[in-house]
Amino acid sequence: MNTSCVKELKDKPPIMKEANQMAMPQLVQREEWSKERTLLHRYIKEEGGTAKDVARVLGRSQSLISLYINGKCNESEELREKVHAFLQSRGMVERPQVKEVVTDADFVTSIDELPFIETNDVKRIRYVLKKAASKKKFGIIAGNPGLGKTEALKAYMKANPGTSLYIRCKTTHTIKSLLETIADALGLSDKGTSSRLQRRIEKQLKQTPRFLIFDEADLLKTAEKYEVLRDIYDEVGCIGIALCGNFALAETLIDLADMRPELKRLADRAPYHQRLQGPSREEVEQLLERVNLTPAARKLMIHIAMNPRKGGLRNCMEILDVLLDITEGRAITEDMVMQIGQINLTANA
Repeated sequence: MNTSCVKELKDKPPIMKEANQMAMPQLVQREEWSKERTLLHRYIKEEGGTAKDVARVLGRSQSLISLYINGKCNESEELREKVHAFLQSRGMVERPQVKEVVTDADFVTSIDELPFIETNDVKRIRYVLKKAASKKKFGIIAGNPGLGKTEALKAYMKANPGTSLYIRCKTTHTIKSLLETIADALGLSDKGTSSRLQRRIEKQLKQTPRFLIFDEADLLKTAEKYEVLRDIYDEVGCIGIALCGNFALAETLIDLADMRPELKRLADRAPYHQRLQGPSREEVEQLLERVNLTPAARKLMIHIAMNPRKGGLRNCMEILDVLLDITEGRAITEDMVMQIGQINLTANA
């Protein structure tokens, strides 16, 4: 049950409300809490506020507020806005400053003009890459498609020229074709048997150690291919390896590794791993700040960027790329987003 706690408790008799509250879904993880939930929790738990007073001001039940501040229910947009206004009234959130009128000249006209946002996911990716590279270990990065993993990997390589090797995995990779791809990336001959290719790769990496980054590593799927990477790592003895892919990668190499010895050997060498959370609302708003969007269009674009089922941040950027070319800084409407979004989703189906 993934509806908001407000909708769950609204318009029901008190007895039914209490029953629903006892059967709420799993806890909302603390790292996923909004700023509003976090600050209201602090206000009640640390600064002497009471759930009863908050509930009275917000026009909600005391039990609902207790569930909310303890992360025991999801958060509707309506409740988040009401809590935000309450926190403003208590001086815990600054009131927005009146901004200068934005002219057409201030709006971006190309996706290339958008600012680079240092999201929490970018920080998580960089942490794993730095640790795996410096400590000569395996690192695992897992997240939904469309979160910008590939761009973050390429940004790391650009910032560390000559030290890393980027390899994109494919569903068609066999053990031999994977070794051929690694050999090509190292500038080596890709001729010969799998064992000869592996020895050639290991010899080269011993002479010139490189940090190996495997993107879309979940596509390798079979334990035998991961074992080949673990063999190379063990034989060379002086390199780090990063595996980046969707959540199936973490499930295979971390969650289920204890049940398969061949995967456990790799998992034991991977102390650095992160599951990506997706962009926060504040991060998306910051990214779209200078885009000329109507309020309804802005709300829809934020929804797309934050929803993996809608294509996530990647789809948001692809839609925006098309719309900016069309409008050249003029206002983008909700209908435009829906039209181009539908075309984009169909094209990527």
